[in-house]
Amino acid sequence: MKKPIITRRGISMAETILSTIIVGFVLVSTLQIVGPMVRSTTVHADKLIATNLANELTEEIGTLLWTTPDTDSPNSIGLELTETRTTFDDIDDFDNWSSTPPMVSTGQLNTRLSQWTRSVNVDHVLLADATTVSGTYTGLKRVTVTVSKNGTKLAQVSSLHSQSADTLGFIVQP
Repeated sequence: MKKPIITRRGISMAETILSTIIVGFVLVSTLQIVGPMVRSTTVHADKLIATNLANELTEEIGTLLWTTPDTDSPNSIGLELTETRTTFDDIDDFDNWSSTPPMVSTGQLNTRLSQWTRSVNVDHVLLADATTVSGTYTGLKRVTVTVSKNGTKLAQVSSLHSQSADTLGFIVQP
């Protein structure tokens, strides 16, 4: 004699609850992975932008004279009385300069980067140890460009500039 075949016509309440719990755990786990990945991608993109902004300004500053000829004493650092961003002509004009949003050499602001700030410090440093600031002329200046977004520092680039670059003709005087 044959056994009767029992057919199932639906799923039980226990199976429904169990599958809902499993799907819920998988969904929560996936969301916990996706969130940090998105944040990580944004942070990396911001650091890349910050590095590019810092390098851009560092390269621009590197094309300028060590000091304004015949007007600055070797010890002075900072702006002359009539200078603005578009008329900066030597490295030390950038000391304590800052721009939010970042400003290019023509004086235009990059309004798409309204949360970003570029700032510059210029210091005389010792020839034997460029990490040590000197209060007086040494023949070497360190320029530090810092880029931040919403107050968080994302990039900092330092470069050294020697007075001999002007006298040897590496920088073409206007």
